[in-house]
Amino acid sequence: MKYTKEEARRVVLNCAKLYQQKLLNKRFMIIYRERLDNRIRYIEVVFLERNYQHLTGLEMVDSQGKKLHNQSVNFYRKCIENKLGLDEFEFKSSGTTQLKLMALPALMHMTKITKITGDYNNVRPYLLVDKVIGGINFCLGLSKEKDYFVPSSALLENIKNLTDSPSQVLAILEKSDKSKKYSIVKHVAKGLNLKKILLPAEIKEMINLDNYIYKKNK
Repeated sequence: MKYTKEEARRVVLNCAKLYQQKLLNKRFMIIYRERLDNRIRYIEVVFLERNYQHLTGLEMVDSQGKKLHNQSVNFYRKCIENKLGLDEFEFKSSGTTQLKLMALPALMHMTKITKITGDYNNVRPYLLVDKVIGGINFCLGLSKEKDYFVPSSALLENIKNLTDSPSQVLAILEKSDKSKKYSIVKHVAKGLNLKKILLPAEIKEMINLDNYIYKKNK
């Protein structure tokens, strides 16, 4: 499928609303079992206004068609307000925009599709990310900032092609930026009771499972 500019605009406007509803200004803890040494580890992922444009593969341009830099917050706000004009953006010359637009809607439901994580193996020359999260159909490229990660690329690809050590995601927890502890459980691996596994002390200090109820899979 090849998107026209009108179709691309519709996709990014719709997904901006989902991004605002499900991801914006939220912090997620992804707890996983490292495949290489079997240890339980975690990463934190934050979704900000300025990260959205990177996921779309679109570039903002001026009235002469010249690429505009440092406009990611402006781009996102135009999407939220339905004010992004067809003459204000272009597809990337690398050809990656079409694939990103195909992956974008699924990635707005990040907590549902994320089953695997791993360090990026640098197999794609155009892709500059540090870590990947997702599944066999879609994944999200993450870049490291300080002590957390931010989303930087939407990928229509099997995550197992992009990491040499695909590690199972055990759970995903959420909190707002103002909360001290992660207490909203968004995903738990099938058959896993979070209260029964031995979590590292560092993770235990950061989470609150008081409201978590184990649901046995039938």
